[in-house]
Amino acid sequence: MALIKLLDEVRPDPQATLTKYQHDPDFAQEIDSLFQILSTKSKSRSKKRRTRRRTSVFDPVELYHQKGEKYLRQQLQHLEVEQLKDMIAEHGMDSSRRAMRWKKRDRLLELIVKTASCRARKGDAFR
Repeated sequence: MALIKLLDEVRPDPQATLTKYQHDPDFAQEIDSLFQILSTKSKSRSKKRRTRRRTSVFDPVELYHQKGEKYLRQQLQHLEVEQLKDMIAEHGMDSSRRAMRWKKRDRLLELIVKTASCRARKGDAFR
């Protein structure tokens, strides 16, 4: 309730509010606490968006680059569907987020191998 009263007092004349802020320490403290409350609320909103997926077991692009496609496929065969989805999400391999609805392991595996292959070979024309 005190915040609403304070807001009503601040809105009508910004110059008078600034003068009062500079000369009245109690008023200045109320304004400062108001801004602190508002900044805390905006920070809590930005922290709301958290990833619910776990971190991936390894970096598929790095593994492809170091040991090749065949070895990457062998390592991916040992992972469960959810682990493959974790890998796709962490490494940004599906911007449309459609792969998160896929159920078949082979489909997810192919997406990872294809994306890792493209990313590992990126820039080869300049080498």
